[in-house]
Amino acid sequence: LFLSFLPTTLMFIFDKFFLLRADAWAQTKLQVWYFWFQLVFVVLVTTVGSSLIASAARIIEQPFEIFGLLADYMPSASHFYLNFMVLQWVTHSMNITRYMNLIKYLAMRPIVGARRAKELCEPEDQDYYGLGSRSARWTIMLTIALVFCTLSPLISILTLINFALCRLIYGYLVVYAEHQKPDLGGVFFVQQMKHLQTGLFIYVTLMIGMLARRGPNYGPAAIAVGALVYKVWVGQKFSVWFRWEQLPFEEIVVDDEGSAGKRPSRSSRYAQPELLEVEQPEEGGDTNPFAVVA
Repeated sequence: LFLSFLPTTLMFIFDKFFLLRADAWAQTKLQVWYFWFQLVFVVLVTTVGSSLIASAARIIEQPFEIFGLLADYMPSASHFYLNFMVLQWVTHSMNITRYMNLIKYLAMRPIVGARRAKELCEPEDQDYYGLGSRSARWTIMLTIALVFCTLSPLISILTLINFALCRLIYGYLVVYAEHQKPDLGGVFFVQQMKHLQTGLFIYVTLMIGMLARRGPNYGPAAIAVGALVYKVWVGQKFSVWFRWEQLPFEEIVVDDEGSAGKRPSRSSRYAQPELLEVEQPEEGGDTNPFAVVA
């Protein structure tokens, strides 16, 4: 229940204490903070235990203990996440009914009439049903599948069904039923990719802990450490090296044929006739100021 009201609480904080360029950017803030909250208290809840501060202090004192913590507590929760993934199917099926809008409509129709009630029940709650909140929840679903895909391979099939339902249900809702969402040019998608890099990091860390705990010796875990080093390098490359907000200058000046010349205009241009070059009249001839040189 608290997770349902968390997006509204976060949006209130962003509105009162953050200076944003536009209201649409509050959704990106919501996506980031909502994802990290769910990562700690949904995905890593078994590792965190009853105290987040105590777990963090333990890891700070003994950094390499993080591998053992994940390996000791997360495998026992794999069946819980199987049920959790199936439960999401019910949530998506409820969303396609737009039950919250229906409840508001039925409550206000006897008071203000059907037409006015329809206007007042729209749009849907942007805190919970906005792009930022949905992007965070969908990324968490895929993160759970990535983390537990080796411990419980069945979760991969359940997650595939989950996202197939998402494509069917939200493909209809976003296009035909819901209020138009703000388009920031791919910000939500790029942030989802960065969050998935975090999920991959947790997966590799968990596998190192599992190999260290259950392997015959530390050899398999030592080999897996190489994957962790590569993962850190690739994650840094993805976050820093890739340019997606601005094109490089070389890409801007190069035209379709590959040369750096000025590209011809693809649209028709209007030129005022009086400003074009006028044909000089012959001696004794009539002067036509609108005679344009061919």
